[in-house]
Amino acid sequence: MDTALCADCRDFMQCYHSKFTDGESDERSISKVVDAAGTGCRLCQNIVSRFGSLQLDLLELANTNDQRATFHMFPEPYWGTNFHGPEDWKRIFLDVSILKSQVQFRMWRVTDGPAGDAASDDQNTGSDPSLTRAAKWLRECISEHENCNQVNCPTDWVPHRLLDVGSRCPFSHVIRLKQTEGWQTPVRYAALSHCWGDIQPLKLLNENLPTLVHGILLGDLPMTFQDSVRTIRRLGIQYLWIDSLCIIQDSKKDWDIESSLMTYVYGGSMLNIAAAASNNCAGGLFQNRLSSYLGPCRFSVASQDGASTLRYQLCSPDLWNAEFGSATLNTRAWVVQERMLSPRTLALTRAQLFWECRHKRACDEFPSGYPVEYFDKPPMTFELPSLHNKLKTQVLVGPINRILVENLVEQLSLAWHKLVMLYSRQKITFEEDKLVALSGLAILFAQQVHGEYLAGLWKSTLLADLLWEVSTSIYPRRRSLTYRSPSWSWASMDCPVNYVLGKVESNLVEVVDVNIQSMLGNSKWSKVTGGYLRLQGKLFPNLCVVFNGDLGRFSVEKHGIDGTMSIADCIPDEREHHDGSVANTDSGLLCLPLVSYYDATSPRPELCEFRGLVLSPGKGQSRGHYQRWGVFEKQYSTFFEDSNNEASGEWYVDREDGIIMIT
Repeated sequence: MDTALCADCRDFMQCYHSKFTDGESDERSISKVVDAAGTGCRLCQNIVSRFGSLQLDLLELANTNDQRATFHMFPEPYWGTNFHGPEDWKRIFLDVSILKSQVQFRMWRVTDGPAGDAASDDQNTGSDPSLTRAAKWLRECISEHENCNQVNCPTDWVPHRLLDVGSRCPFSHVIRLKQTEGWQTPVRYAALSHCWGDIQPLKLLNENLPTLVHGILLGDLPMTFQDSVRTIRRLGIQYLWIDSLCIIQDSKKDWDIESSLMTYVYGGSMLNIAAAASNNCAGGLFQNRLSSYLGPCRFSVASQDGASTLRYQLCSPDLWNAEFGSATLNTRAWVVQERMLSPRTLALTRAQLFWECRHKRACDEFPSGYPVEYFDKPPMTFELPSLHNKLKTQVLVGPINRILVENLVEQLSLAWHKLVMLYSRQKITFEEDKLVALSGLAILFAQQVHGEYLAGLWKSTLLADLLWEVSTSIYPRRRSLTYRSPSWSWASMDCPVNYVLGKVESNLVEVVDVNIQSMLGNSKWSKVTGGYLRLQGKLFPNLCVVFNGDLGRFSVEKHGIDGTMSIADCIPDEREHHDGSVANTDSGLLCLPLVSYYDATSPRPELCEFRGLVLSPGKGQSRGHYQRWGVFEKQYSTFFEDSNNEASGEWYVDREDGIIMIT
């Protein structure tokens, strides 16, 4: 059913649609808006709620000062595919301004069935109506979404341990840890994503394994685990995987084995349950909905010609990110692969439930499907057909000039670069786990890339992968004090990194050899203990890097008897302070051009003739051994084309062949 609107709001909406101009404005006293909200106008209620979340006393202050609320409705062109008629050619927005604050709503055109107010029995995210919606999403996905039913594990694979929560009512108050060795048939199970936080949950240890196999009282579990059990029972799933109870926490051997199986654990699950409302295991899945949650707000207005009725739903443009995407849970590094590998995620936030599978997104406010425009792919977006049946790929595709993406390897390389940028921004409790927490996704990419994995990079696209650069807005920027990878891997850094998404036009060096040593010997996915990269190329020595305060960037310079020559722009990997706050000069550095490179994010890709690494001599290391210091680029340069500027033989491991080693 449609929600109630006050006379002012209904007249304003109808007036706009009868004119369909490029903008319609209205002013109202604050007291009118507040009074209308109190008598049930859902638009005014949403306005009061949104402004209240910005500043508690804003409306009271504005009303006291006799301020007015300005309503402005306006269209924006929409080039998506979700058209139902002429009214859909433009997206309609409503801005409401009070004092110097403003909130924006999207007027989303809807054509499906009714959605009314939040029901009186739906004031908790664990309510029967909420879990009924979740069960419907799950049933629909299983029966209709072919790509969501492809699992990322052998058909007969089962996690080594699972929690048996029971298969039928009445359910017991005891659950049991099952060791699955010898099971011949795969089972349906859910996997939990949660924040451990500052409260340590009940953990599986060597000494209590027999006890947990015998049985666990539901009341002995932290609330998030209890709610997870209740959720999967309601959804008809018998088994549950929780990291703290299915991995022996005081066994390094068991942890190393199990952490390498995340591709299978999450990829083979029926459902991933995301505890997005809690910062620790005691917070629970189920929450009383925030007072600001009002349920779907839908209303009807006559079409331009008056021949039909148009139905709209009011929504916040940033609803998905504000309530789910930005949840503390989604800042955890481990959760990146947990969310992407699982075919389906049911997230329980403070206000509502969110559904995310490989085919669809939905939430309590949009139970039939989240507005497609928020996830529409621009015309220049590259696709990932090879991964659509294996991952939720929404965050890996993006705007790109498809002329430069000609084959599968290039598509996967761009997707990996986007993944690294996303992942490097996440938090991780134990820094030594940085590569391990990504290994599940790396294993899946390896099946498509068919190339060697090298501590977060790929041998098949190594030169492009080496060109990561640190985020220059983060300070301090440091390499990890705990060894995680060679200096040429982004995993060595304790800060976000970026890639210039594009394509290598030509190589300026040759990869002679590359090697990674890991804790588990031949395993590429375990913790890295060492590595090196041997390249054959042209070094340019005796350079310094200076911060140019006027331009706000670093420059590589060559000082000589004829003066100072600016060679290229660069980005240092490590920096303790804001670039302009202290003297920033580093000398004794070298440049190693790697590639000529096209920037593929531009409609008209530009060629950068020289992109490469800035190197520093390794302390106490042999001749020709270096560590990465940063990256540089120069669109055009005569300096790098002049052989007189090249390093002499003593700068190389091999004087004759021009080989260097980077560790």
